[in-house]
Amino acid sequence: MTEEADQLEDSVKTLLGQSLIFNPKKSYCSSEVFPPAGRGVLVNLPCGHQMTSDYVVAWFKYYLKQKETEFTCPRFHEGRGKAKLSYQAICQWIPLTPKQKEFWEENLSILAARRLCDFKACPGCQSWVERRDQRNLCVHCTLCTANMKRTFFFCWKCEGEWKGPVNYAVECGNNGCGQKVEAPDPLVKCKSEFKQEMLKKEGDDIYPTKDKSPGRKRLALLVNNVEFEYIDDRIGADKDEQSMERLLTALGYTVVTLTNLTAQGMTAAMQDFAQREEHLQSDSCFVVFMSHGNATGICGVSTQEKKEDIFLTDEIFKCLNTPNCAGLRDKPKIILIQACRGAMEGSVDVPDSVPINNRGREHREKDFCCLRSSTPETLSYRNKEKGSNFIQDVVKIFHQHAHQDHIEELFRKVLKEFKENHRDQMPCKERTTLSKKFYLFPGL
Repeated sequence: MTEEADQLEDSVKTLLGQSLIFNPKKSYCSSEVFPPAGRGVLVNLPCGHQMTSDYVVAWFKYYLKQKETEFTCPRFHEGRGKAKLSYQAICQWIPLTPKQKEFWEENLSILAARRLCDFKACPGCQSWVERRDQRNLCVHCTLCTANMKRTFFFCWKCEGEWKGPVNYAVECGNNGCGQKVEAPDPLVKCKSEFKQEMLKKEGDDIYPTKDKSPGRKRLALLVNNVEFEYIDDRIGADKDEQSMERLLTALGYTVVTLTNLTAQGMTAAMQDFAQREEHLQSDSCFVVFMSHGNATGICGVSTQEKKEDIFLTDEIFKCLNTPNCAGLRDKPKIILIQACRGAMEGSVDVPDSVPINNRGREHREKDFCCLRSSTPETLSYRNKEKGSNFIQDVVKIFHQHAHQDHIEELFRKVLKEFKENHRDQMPCKERTTLSKKFYLFPGL
């Protein structure tokens, strides 16, 4: 065994605490490997925090999606920061299924391998292939060769099937080799002249925004429940997740995406998001929930006919209000909720039970703007191939108009879009307390 192979084996064992064999054709964010088993079980972490297993799993899935191998507790610990956690410990705390363990171990192994070796996914079969000769761009895939019954080479640079000599090759015969063609960004960027003009005309009536820089730390929370234990899965919701992630990232937000949470998990997600230190260096935040829902609130993944697992939307406002989220005080907090509101009796909003804090005589709930996908007691529609009308139209309107319109005007245009093209559904604003105009000024 070579020294490089020894290092790789040691690295994998450090991450996993055991030996394994893996098939590297898995994606980092596949949701199908996280089935319902063990959801909602309370877990005591070594840092002293207690949270539900679905919330812990969602966070570690997020870390893997970010290609991170060092896991930390989702909750900030005053004075000690975030406690580091290991895969071995997770296996002890949470009853992971064999499929979950396989997913975790495969992806951790791939990440470890990519640190030490030159690995890339074959464009033909998507299996991971190592380039052994760093001087040669021509790489042989044995799987494709076996499947196609002919020798298959691909170019390490352009990832097309190889054309030209195969030995000691520094370039291939494909046109445009090495020139990556990226899809154009659909988000129209704001011009600095427009921003300066608006600030000059209406400066006192516009929420202050920070210029794009490493010091600006905008955060967005995206919760997407796709797979449910007792009710139908939300097929097509992955399209909404991808569209919203791309939009928020283009707007300058770091997106924390958590999937398949119970009501307790969603509550923990909101509470922890409200305490993130980054809000102090931010000028705003976005919170997006996508799930099944009814007149009471948003469905957790353990919802069933006679035993509801419901997250009350009021919890979003409570977690981000004046006494509970100092980092976002006087800053716009934009909330988007894609969920049916059903036909059941009951109110979406519930009384706020947090004691009133009159320090500085600030109102407890201000600077919010919430757009829900439907009016009370009505349905929200989702296409299994394209995603939901609501999320896709929000993304489209923001792409086309965020460079010149403030947030409430953008929401008005979303409503107009539904009036003209989706007459069976009408989004509505709720609990909007913006005292100024909030411009996103994309690109600036």
